[in-house]
Amino acid sequence: MKIALVEDTAALRDTFADVLSAVHGHELVCAYPTAEEARRDLHPGKVDLFVVDLDLPGETGVEFIRWLHGSGHGIPSVVWTIHEGRDVVYAALKAGAVGYLIKSIQPFEMQVALDEIQAGGAPMSPRIARRLLNDLMDTTTPVPPIESLTTRERSILRAVARGESYKQISAAFGISPNTVHTHLNNIYRKLHVIGRAEALARAQAMGLIVRA
Repeated sequence: MKIALVEDTAALRDTFADVLSAVHGHELVCAYPTAEEARRDLHPGKVDLFVVDLDLPGETGVEFIRWLHGSGHGIPSVVWTIHEGRDVVYAALKAGAVGYLIKSIQPFEMQVALDEIQAGGAPMSPRIARRLLNDLMDTTTPVPPIESLTTRERSILRAVARGESYKQISAAFGISPNTVHTHLNNIYRKLHVIGRAEALARAQAMGLIVRA
């Protein structure tokens, strides 16, 4: 298969290339740091599979997978991530991912996973498969509770909803852009979401923000 990787960290793009170099019958033909670049460069016949990280700047991995799944291109996608949280796994699979792989995957495991996708299967890292199986067997499994946001986190989330940039938020609150990024990561973790769009949608549903 001809494979495209969407991963914003250069070192991890190199890591994936190293893993794939030990895999037979599959080739990494392109790699993109953002979902937006992957969209712009997509044309028929270029790739057979997208391998997608979830933590992407701009459009998130889940959003890209959802778009790709509904785009009519007929190109499947598989998640490649460090995230193992229940909500994140379900969000990616519901968006249309055909598999869910953890970044610690070894070359022989990657070989099996890619061969399975080529054969029409849906590979999962063992811990993810066990978690899904446990959920299916236990219908009382609760959804993880959403933690309360601090006053500062709510204020920053409202600023994001207004469309303010990291630079504008840092100036308004007298904090560094890195601190803004830390606050947003904490917000995403507490709301059990990946990325800005999902955080805003969840916050609106909870009544934390009101968007026109």
